[in-house]
Amino acid sequence: AVVSTQSGHYGRDSSRVSNPALVEDFKAKYGAVTIPKPDDTQSAAIGAAEATFKKEMAEYLTGAEQRIAQFEASLAGLHAEKPLEDMTVSEYLADKPELRAKIEADIESRAL
Repeated sequence: AVVSTQSGHYGRDSSRVSNPALVEDFKAKYGAVTIPKPDDTQSAAIGAAEATFKKEMAEYLTGAEQRIAQFEASLAGLHAEKPLEDMTVSEYLADKPELRAKIEADIESRAL
């Protein structure tokens, strides 16, 4: 017979076992077992790391939302432009002075 480890079943188990002293012996030995619980030395460090991570993620999300707003504004500006098929080179370069200067310098350096 299997001896239950629950204290309320020892009497029932004693009646099923041919030697009730075995149940009493098991009960005494089982009751004497202590399982040591290790000291918690990591919870504070884990909690601090979690708080730091949450703070960093909140800052990252704020920055991401700002970047998304900038990208959306840039995209809106691109959508507001005249289609490339309908633009002249001068119209395209009108708001790109650096590119215009580079192209003009390239043209001048190739002049005969």
